[in-house]
Amino acid sequence: MAISEYKYLSAEQRAQFLEQGWVKIPQAVPPENIARFTEDVWIRLGFDPNDKATWTKEKIHMPRHREIPTKDFMPKAWGAMCELLGGDERIDKTLFESCGDSLIVNLGTEEWEDNQVDPKDLGNWHMFTHFLDSGEQGLTVIVLFNDIKPRAGGTYIAPDGISNVIQWLYEHPEGADVFAQDPDGSRSICSIQSCTNFVELTGEAGDVVLLHPFMPHSASKNHLRIPRFITNPPVTLKEPFNLNRENPLDYSLVEQKTLRILGVNSLPDWHIKGERRRFTPRTRAGKDAMIMEEVARMKAHALKTGRPVDSMHLNGPVPYQVVIG
Repeated sequence: MAISEYKYLSAEQRAQFLEQGWVKIPQAVPPENIARFTEDVWIRLGFDPNDKATWTKEKIHMPRHREIPTKDFMPKAWGAMCELLGGDERIDKTLFESCGDSLIVNLGTEEWEDNQVDPKDLGNWHMFTHFLDSGEQGLTVIVLFNDIKPRAGGTYIAPDGISNVIQWLYEHPEGADVFAQDPDGSRSICSIQSCTNFVELTGEAGDVVLLHPFMPHSASKNHLRIPRFITNPPVTLKEPFNLNRENPLDYSLVEQKTLRILGVNSLPDWHIKGERRRFTPRTRAGKDAMIMEEVARMKAHALKTGRPVDSMHLNGPVPYQVVIG
């Protein structure tokens, strides 16, 4: 069923998404939720926020200790997500229904304080996909937990790279993983070197950026070394994207963007040639290994301050849901 009234996305935001494949929802997370998920981040890391010499890692993918249902954690962003995906009834709320404090940290290094890098050479360009119609990662979601200035480790996106990905997946109904290349290795799925439009995502704590799932994106260098904290909570559809709807008004904005790039109104003859699968992200093992290290630091801090430990893993690691992407 088509969305009859947009309550969260303005006409300008909808037009931007259809043109550029992304939109920012300002102040989408209430300040108290940002505070709860970041209040003990330095304790968990084991670093001194005032002593860069203790920052022994540039980038850290932290495990989750706390979680809040997405619609409660960031109601404005949740509303926009539902509108981009064609309504909340299309979202699988039995999977990844919450946002957690699995912060992605970018502290930078001394090496990059005075050096520059072309976005094409960042070396970490990727997107979440398997088939052209895969709905396992309905959107790429970026939640900002601190103010992010230019050159301070914000995510880079390549809006014109969406076309490369969509065309590749259209031509390869057998699907792909995130690092797929043509059999002769001549072309990556992103074809990032052919892109000319690069956007550095900056903003304020509480902002949420919503990307088309085929948007190439990359971590950047934190030249200013202002600690940067974000998360990428997933959102999954009950069914794959439908690129051949009987009623064109039922296409979601994400589906419209995909079809617009291909220059068609529907894909009646396109079908996948492979098995649908789910993936565990490459960062999962590293996160799991950090759980009890972080809990130990939190417990030690609790003994000193008398404050309770706020972690689902207090009595041992709690298994996560199977993660896709």
